[in-house]
Amino acid sequence: MFKKFQPIASAFAPNYTILDVFIAGKYLFPWNWTKLQDGKNSRRLERKFCEYMDSRWAISFDSGRSGLYAILKRLGIKDYDEVILQAFTTVALSNVLQWCGAVPVYVDIDEETYNMNSEKIEKKITDKTKAIIVQHTFGNSAEMDEIMKIARNHNLFVIEDCAHSFGAEYKGRKTGTFGDVAFFSFGRDKVISSVSGGMVITADQELGKKIKEFRDQMPYPRKSLIIRQLLHPIITFKALKLYYFFNIGKIIMYLSSRFRIITKAYTREEKINQKPNNFPAKMPNALARIALHQMKHINKFNDHRIGVAELYKEKLSSNENTRLPQSTPESKNIYLWYTVLVQNKKELIKKARKEHIILGDWFPQAVGPIEIDLEKAGYQKGSCPIAEKVSLGCVNLPTHHRIDRKDVEKVVKILQT
Repeated sequence: MFKKFQPIASAFAPNYTILDVFIAGKYLFPWNWTKLQDGKNSRRLERKFCEYMDSRWAISFDSGRSGLYAILKRLGIKDYDEVILQAFTTVALSNVLQWCGAVPVYVDIDEETYNMNSEKIEKKITDKTKAIIVQHTFGNSAEMDEIMKIARNHNLFVIEDCAHSFGAEYKGRKTGTFGDVAFFSFGRDKVISSVSGGMVITADQELGKKIKEFRDQMPYPRKSLIIRQLLHPIITFKALKLYYFFNIGKIIMYLSSRFRIITKAYTREEKINQKPNNFPAKMPNALARIALHQMKHINKFNDHRIGVAELYKEKLSSNENTRLPQSTPESKNIYLWYTVLVQNKKELIKKARKEHIILGDWFPQAVGPIEIDLEKAGYQKGSCPIAEKVSLGCVNLPTHHRIDRKDVEKVVKILQT
């Protein structure tokens, strides 16, 4: 009934189901506020994660960023240590590195897979290099064999960034199980979403114990912040259904964000390279409950994404103005988004909006979002030309579980014209 008023969009927290809304709403009753922070759900989520990833350790956090911070601290990353990461990434990574005193060193990407170009890593290694963060961009595994070989030859730690790739595989193994340690995100537009949340996994007994002990010393997020996070699925789920119904949903989203009723993906502090208050923090009980429900659908969500990606590939393969993404050989790409390179990106996004299609723009510069200062993020313009080129031309096509064949056909029609 309401589908005609909803945008076709790659963002706007698309994973939420009606049950997620009910779970969030349950914790908003005052008599349940004692269960907002501490409880059994975080530990249950960790056990489920260990089972799914076949991992010895799974340690939950309030975000992937907090998880990365704990990793860096327990690996002994200190002032002036260099950590290699790819360009075409988020400022969240460089922020955490700098909050630990480390120096981010950017490597350019492969134009077809959007992942770190393994052939360019060794030129960036110095006697100060301590680790490599490997990002599996948009659910497409990086070339882990080659990267692990380079890391071992230079005695470097390998940290896998699986924020986009929960459930993806490389040569039959899940991403996150190759390096020394990995972190995941359950942010609003990730593979599964609990508004905010993250997980760290490792097979290293000693490292896992150190990270857990470090996490246990962290506080929980403030109850007021958790309540705002719980309002996010409730408000967005309803607002999306009414988005173009006299623009009621659009107004609800704007006012909710403007008056800080719901949280944003990036805080004001993060955009200017400042550590937010209450960072890092543990995974709160209420959000862990949503993540547990989302985990039940992980395989169904990913299978759907892969199916939608195949439709895009089939219908866009003959489009000369669109370059399609290429999966890493011998990988299972779960396509968080189907990201294509187009001509006249800004005009295309504007045209699509007129048809109630909101194409994703992750990210419009080599380190995003667009509001951040690249110099503060440690990035020098011109240092990674492929990443800069891709960021100017890529758009993210939606693949989430609400997208059906008719939606795909509407998106494709915009791209073809």
